[in-house]
Amino acid sequence: MLRHIPNLLTVLRALGGVAGAWLLLQSAGAALEETAQFYAILSGLIFLSAALTDWLDGWLARRLDAQSALGELLDPIADKVLTGAYLVAYTVIAGGNPALAVPVGVILVRDILITGLRLSGPPRAAEAYAVTNDAKAKTALTMIVAAIPFVLVAAGFTEVRDWFYIWVGGVWLCAALTVWSAIPYIRKAFQIGNQK
Repeated sequence: MLRHIPNLLTVLRALGGVAGAWLLLQSAGAALEETAQFYAILSGLIFLSAALTDWLDGWLARRLDAQSALGELLDPIADKVLTGAYLVAYTVIAGGNPALAVPVGVILVRDILITGLRLSGPPRAAEAYAVTNDAKAKTALTMIVAAIPFVLVAAGFTEVRDWFYIWVGGVWLCAALTVWSAIPYIRKAFQIGNQK
């Protein structure tokens, strides 16, 4: 049973992303300030806990000698669901502001494309499209950027308009790294296609 814990944590990370993003939306739409704060704090704690499992599931998989092809496939998907759900929630809260919606759209399209390559390719596609160092850096940066609004508000910077566009610059940086990190996967897809 212990060998299943890493994959369970990975699945919980994805579910936490959806639940936390939903709570963030509830916070933005709450009529009472106390309710908004409660939902926002809960959403932030879920994000922090889910982000920590990105390290914990891999560490446990190595400690328990429970590394598997399924885990290698699920881990990047869970990361994408976590960060993508929160970025979409931020975009909805911002009223679909194009300055935020465009880079978030780029990130989502790239993540869906790469996940599609892993899932729809040949039997060993997941292995062929192993996570690159650039993709790991992109994931880490995106998690940090997604957490920044929580950190700023908790630090007392509650006037979002004072820092919104600076933060959006960070999202654009994530989008640029997202495109850059997709290039090796696209090259690999062409190589696999040419071998058929």
